[in-house]
Amino acid sequence: MHTDDRALREIERPTISVPPGRFAASFYWYENDPELFRLECHAMTRPESPFRNFTLRKESDGRLSWFGQIAPGLMDGGRPTFTLHAVYDHNHPSNDTYGGSVKIYMIDPDLDELMKQIPIPHLLRDGAGSVYLCTARREDFKTGRVTTSAVSALGWAAKWIGLFELYLSDEITFDEFSQHV
Repeated sequence: MHTDDRALREIERPTISVPPGRFAASFYWYENDPELFRLECHAMTRPESPFRNFTLRKESDGRLSWFGQIAPGLMDGGRPTFTLHAVYDHNHPSNDTYGGSVKIYMIDPDLDELMKQIPIPHLLRDGAGSVYLCTARREDFKTGRVTTSAVSALGWAAKWIGLFELYLSDEITFDEFSQHV
């Protein structure tokens, strides 16, 4: 497994001590649902996962995230890698917010800088104003049928990046990019 074992042990360590006979609920989804946490880690790190080299992190506010690069290699002369940061919301798994409960932030290239030069579809802003990729289909949000995982959100991000490369190379128009994610 490529995940840092020390980081996993740190995350798995209880953050509160509950005296016997008392009940306490954690604020963190990965403590409340350790099986979901195990499944998320397995899906990300299994040998056939395209995201197996991503690193599991714990953010300062307790949220978990995965950090890594993908190299689509779809275009000759295209960008060699894209650096992504997949951050779980505190309420994961949830489909209560548009885009799902795993937000994909593109670290490199900087989308804010690129948006000064060209319009870019399928982007949202979080509560702090940071840009992230919309990785949930409109019909899934409306029905609440789909629970987002890091793997599925990163898969949608990879599709977005492929279309983004085609858009940057003038292989597809803005309207085509807008309609095909």
